[in-house]
Amino acid sequence: MRVRGRSWKLFATALAALACATALGATALAATDPEQTREGYVAEAEPICKTNTKANERILSGVRKEIRQGKLALAAAQFKKAAAAFGKATGQLAAVPQPVADAAKLTKWLGLLGKERSLLAQIGQQLKAGHKSKAQRLSVQLTHNGNAANNAVLGFEFNYCLINSSRFS
Repeated sequence: MRVRGRSWKLFATALAALACATALGATALAATDPEQTREGYVAEAEPICKTNTKANERILSGVRKEIRQGKLALAAAQFKKAAAAFGKATGQLAAVPQPVADAAKLTKWLGLLGKERSLLAQIGQQLKAGHKSKAQRLSVQLTHNGNAANNAVLGFEFNYCLINSSRFS
């Protein structure tokens, strides 16, 4: 198959996203443990999420103000760092043994967290390119995706593992 120009970039991006989703799904599936309980999972996941939440609070501190002031390159760098930190945390969460009964919910949740990381990175790319309105549209998708991720794990009684965008300003 021959792909040229912009189509090639879209094809490569889609292929990379598919590879990441497949790897994340395989990792989540492999991490099930019949001895793991929901409470045990939460106890192992919350410290990972807390560390990431605190890091992203620091990384994204003042980002809204920078965007309003037109400092898009600076804000873009912050989103890029936040995406990297979020991706690292998502990888750590995928390695936590999951209760067999909750594997489907947690796999869905981890997939939504992967999309969250991707959206953070895309917002950074759009800001770097000076496309404030496109970044804003992606921000709406980010909020929607975060709500979907939270809904996927409602019964887990997470604190830091729930996405709360109001923590970041």
